Amino acid sequence: MEETIPKPIESPLPTPKTPETPSLPLLPIPTTPPSQETSPINERFLVNKIEILGNTILKKEISNLVQEYEQKKEVSFEDLITLRTRITALYISHGYITSGAFILNDRPNDIERGIVTIQIVEGKLEGIEIKGLQRLEDSYVRSPIKIATTTPLNKQRIEEALQLLQLDPIIKRVNAELIAGSSPGLNILRVELTEAPAFHAGIAIANNQSPSIGSVQGSVFVVHDNFTGLGDQLRLEYGLTKGLNIYNISYKLPVNPENGTLNIRYSNNNSRIIAAPFDDLGIRSDAETLSFGFRQPLIRRPQTEFAVGIGFDLRRSQTFLLDNIPFSFSEGAENGESRVSVIRFYQDWVHRSPTQVLAARSQFSFGIDAFDATVNNTGTDGRFFSWLGQFQWAQQLTKRILLLTRIDTQLTPDSLLSLEKFSIGGVDTVRGYRQNQLVSDNSILGAVELHLPISANPNNLQLTPFFEIGGGWNNRGDNPDPSFIASTGLGLEWQVFSSLNVHLDYGIPLFEVKDKGDSLQDNGFYFSLQYQPF
Repeated sequence: MEETIPKPIESPLPTPKTPETPSLPLLPIPTTPPSQETSPINERFLVNKIEILGNTILKKEISNLVQEYEQKKEVSFEDLITLRTRITALYISHGYITSGAFILNDRPNDIERGIVTIQIVEGKLEGIEIKGLQRLEDSYVRSPIKIATTTPLNKQRIEEALQLLQLDPIIKRVNAELIAGSSPGLNILRVELTEAPAFHAGIAIANNQSPSIGSVQGSVFVVHDNFTGLGDQLRLEYGLTKGLNIYNISYKLPVNPENGTLNIRYSNNNSRIIAAPFDDLGIRSDAETLSFGFRQPLIRRPQTEFAVGIGFDLRRSQTFLLDNIPFSFSEGAENGESRVSVIRFYQDWVHRSPTQVLAARSQFSFGIDAFDATVNNTGTDGRFFSWLGQFQWAQQLTKRILLLTRIDTQLTPDSLLSLEKFSIGGVDTVRGYRQNQLVSDNSILGAVELHLPISANPNNLQLTPFFEIGGGWNNRGDNPDPSFIASTGLGLEWQVFSSLNVHLDYGIPLFEVKDKGDSLQDNGFYFSLQYQPF
């Protein structure tokens, strides 16, 4: 009846695809001031030194080029033009398409002394022009672009910044143009955006809850991806079964141009046992969670992201017998009440390519004696350490066939309160068994699934054969019986139209369990229907 920790990585793996690249037009290099040379181009003269002015990067590479010509002692003006061109080409080959070099010819005394000066103009951004914004704040777009447009301007960095904007769910389309500015070396970046619809709402029905509290849940959700114009997301959800009321409220706010975000979430559920023979005992539970978090990407590119985060959770659960009598059904609870205060450190990584997506997450949780956490001498309380590891791999086997795999594990040296245990069984773990069939301190879970399109449009109708296995063990007390479960089966995903999705699964259990019920879940059947008109 009590909440257990979430199992899958927060964002399911998408179908591998290459991010669209808002391309930049290739600009000509900064114009060279009109030359006043009077010497024949092939006339050779003494060169003692070639001075390079204005370069802040590629110093070693430019120095190597210069040494080639200084060692000749005598050079022609054609040689110097070639050197200038090679320096410009060096900048362009490294993506600095608005940078270039030219020969200074206003120092006749230097030339007489055998000194040649080459001026490098490194491209700078004179301004950013942004069009198309409606509700979204200008700074949400301008700030990350500024980071990518430091001097000297680099085409790859700018395009990566534009790709990240294109991948942002609140932006539908990005077009960009880099044009010449008011003088050589200065440029203006024009960006035109189309905002995506920020408001989403829908309803869903699925048999994804434990049969003991009513497996069929109806739910409604409302999401706004740009609630105040700052790119902040507000999400509200409410779910209902015969024995359960559950609601979640979450808010996410970007706080810096590198996509660092503050998160807050509150969830509350009230449940009651409705399954015989315990339905007349008035067994019920109240549980709530308040979470705070901060996530900061350290590496953020269109193909790869690595982020770290810290969170703090306050989790409470109270169980009752005969409706109002506090009663403990699990080890460590005091008068039916369990309380944990948890600091969580996590790292997540994702890498995308045209044919695959890899994602991993590692989370360390420390239960501390603070904010009235459960502390006792039983060996099972709110003081604990645990590690949760998750890995997912999506591989495009052919243009139409997709392979999905995942491994989840939780390890801990401690005996955990039920709030922090890992649950296996049901829709998101091992189909073919009821939801939360196994609940334990330590667990490991593996799954393999194929997506086989059976319609012309590969996204409309898919068969999804799967194999799933999971097991768990406790550090104190009895282990689950059986300690491992596994299943194989077949699913059907049907996108009836863009706003209506139907998912059906049938799992065949490979290990028998005791006291098997007669619900759809107990017989291996699962269904979900989601309608999202907005």
